[in-house]
Amino acid sequence: MALQPVIVALLIFMLGACVGSFVALAAYRLPRELSIVRPRSFCTNCHATLTVWQNVPILSWLILRGRCARCGASIGCRPFLTEIALGGAALWLALNFAPADAFARFILCAALFVIALIDFDWSVIYTAIPATGVIAGLLAAALVIPEVGWLSSVIGVIAGAGFLFLTGLAYKAIRHAEGIGLGDIYLIAMIGAFLGWPGVLFTLFAGSLEGSLGGLAMLLFDRAAPAEPLPDAIAAVIAAPSSDTPLLRRPIPFGPFLALAAALYALFQPQLLDWYLGH
Repeated sequence: MALQPVIVALLIFMLGACVGSFVALAAYRLPRELSIVRPRSFCTNCHATLTVWQNVPILSWLILRGRCARCGASIGCRPFLTEIALGGAALWLALNFAPADAFARFILCAALFVIALIDFDWSVIYTAIPATGVIAGLLAAALVIPEVGWLSSVIGVIAGAGFLFLTGLAYKAIRHAEGIGLGDIYLIAMIGAFLGWPGVLFTLFAGSLEGSLGGLAMLLFDRAAPAEPLPDAIAAVIAAPSSDTPLLRRPIPFGPFLALAAALYALFQPQLLDWYLGH
């Protein structure tokens, strides 16, 4: 009987890691306009289809030492880290929240991960993901997340989206350039739907702080998009900065920093509310 909680915890962690594997796959395929269902997972270098044992979350990467079993090309650590992160998130949520509440927060974390990875690589947010998330968040807050509730959820959507929209208008009027993308507005609306207005406040504050520090690091280390042609859907909405664009005027994706801040709030809301609002 003593082993039962350990086995349950391990199963929850592995289920979360499996979702993490799918999240990494979706973040790779969606911008490249590939189906997230077919074909099966493959090596991006030699395009060999992965066998079942090569596709086991976390373990296969460790056994293969991060390389393709066929061609030896580096797989990269992103899938591995994504699986660990979402496995850990699933376990933490299961231990600290009611089952339905934990499930809703985990769905939010998974969606945030997809959005953050794509935005980090390509500087674009697929609005279909957060737009769907707004509806899911409103329902979740009303039905299964008692610490948020429907009223705070609605206020979070309106206040979050409205604030970023007005900020974007002000930036454009002053700088004559786009400062806030439509995707960021949808993203903060989704965050508000799931986490309510306190979650929006925390996300904007923490995300801006993270963005200031992380954005500077991204500029200094010359973050580059994947070395391949821009997919048509992305090329239609973004323009790559020229090499002579001043360093501090190069665009930095805001989505990953908003997503990280929101995920932290989703995972640690009770503790953060105690500190942030003095409850």
